[in-house]
Amino acid sequence: MSVALAHGLRVAFNRFVTITMTLVLLGALVLVWAKVVSTLTANVEKKPPIGQPQAVVWQKRVFTTDGQLRRYLHAKGVSYSRWVSRHPAAFAVLQAKPAKRGGAAAG
Repeated sequence: MSVALAHGLRVAFNRFVTITMTLVLLGALVLVWAKVVSTLTANVEKKPPIGQPQAVVWQKRVFTTDGQLRRYLHAKGVSYSRWVSRHPAAFAVLQAKPAKRGGAAAG
């Protein structure tokens, strides 16, 4: 009878350990997923851009002035004014005056 009792206690202990470890692992999994969700939904401050854009890339070409782009579009049969109306942000880049750098004047 003591063998049967020992076997019963061992089975009960194994079940207890199995259930306890399952709950611990499930709790750990919940904590990890809560951290993942928290990280993915957190508001991240965008870093301001360094410098100002001074050119427009259009059809794998780089244009630094509106005159360059105007000539290119004219050669392709596209109206510059129509392009400007459809792409005001790119037009603004071409209209912006580059910041003056310190140093000796070219002469």
